[in-house]
Amino acid sequence: MTETQQTAGNCLAPGQPVIRTWPLYRTTGPLSDTMSRFEGDGVRYKAKLIGMDPLPDAPGEKMCLDSMMKLKGFEVAARRQGKHKMRIWLKISSGGLKILDERTGIVLHDQDRTRISSVTKDKSDPRALAYIYKHEDAYILFYIKTATQVKTLCVITEEHMSCLQNM
Repeated sequence: MTETQQTAGNCLAPGQPVIRTWPLYRTTGPLSDTMSRFEGDGVRYKAKLIGMDPLPDAPGEKMCLDSMMKLKGFEVAARRQGKHKMRIWLKISSGGLKILDERTGIVLHDQDRTRISSVTKDKSDPRALAYIYKHEDAYILFYIKTATQVKTLCVITEEHMSCLQNM
């Protein structure tokens, strides 16, 4: 993509086109443009897996919040013992979500988009989110802390999963 507009700080001759070297990802605009990011391998986010918690019944908001608090407590206790959270890559693609080990690249969890029921942002931590995955007859809450603000990731994930389920 080229532009003819010159910006401050560059050393181009007058009339020389500016060439962008970074990919143009859009989170706004037509849905088809936003959805194209998730084709193929999808989008990868750096994160840490705080924990997983099996839920006894069909998920409700209160149950999710209780489970998130429980996993936070386990994480604090583990930190006191010198243990660290597992470093992962969270990949969002048209097929669903994948959790990969950051060091080895091994797929730890491959989750189909139709089995993810909800994505919840942690109100006390702007970088943490939780989602519920239905595995056979049980529900499992995955609690993840990302490297960046989770607000856009939650919106993208919810938008992506709901659009794919409507297809």
